[in-house]
Amino acid sequence: MTRTPRRGALGARLARLLASAAVVGGFGTLALTPSPAGATRVHHQAANRHHQRAATQHRHNTKGRHHGTAETVKLVNHTGLGKILVDASGKTLYIYTGDSANKANCTGGCASIWPPLTIAKGNKPKGSRGVRYLGTIKSGGRLQVTWDKHPLYTYSLDNGPGSVNGNGVKIGGNVWYAATSKRVASHAKPVKHSTTTTTTGSTSLPPGGYGY
Repeated sequence: MTRTPRRGALGARLARLLASAAVVGGFGTLALTPSPAGATRVHHQAANRHHQRAATQHRHNTKGRHHGTAETVKLVNHTGLGKILVDASGKTLYIYTGDSANKANCTGGCASIWPPLTIAKGNKPKGSRGVRYLGTIKSGGRLQVTWDKHPLYTYSLDNGPGSVNGNGVKIGGNVWYAATSKRVASHAKPVKHSTTTTTTGSTSLPPGGYGY
């Protein structure tokens, strides 16, 4: 009579005990260890879901960054002045005869009243249809937008879109003008008016606004 080795019997019993112990919580769910191939497949599926979520988030973050980017300078019609330049929010843009080509001389306290139109470094100004000759110059930690080499500003006493309270304001021998659609020379001289202006008043300009 051939007898089964005792060690073999113990091994079989141990295998049965381990199989019984694999039942979790009494619900009949076996705590099976996935095969290496199965683990690899699960890993790839999780990685694909992560990449899909990342791609969706990237598209959301960059949506409009190129084609939908807000225009820095727009050309609009104004009653009395014709076509003028405005910023993205519709506020009138001005040039100052005290500036020189690509050099802003309105700084410090002056700039608190006439805030320069600026954009972040690394960006380029974008003009609407009909707006040309835009550029930039350094302005502190940002870039001030220029138009045909004229630094551009807004006016703190304007009330919003359509307001041109800064047009014709004189400071010493220099004048502030709303930037009209007509291209002007970098050293354009102000037009002489018979109308008297004050530091808070405005006056109408002839077509073009610069005597050209």
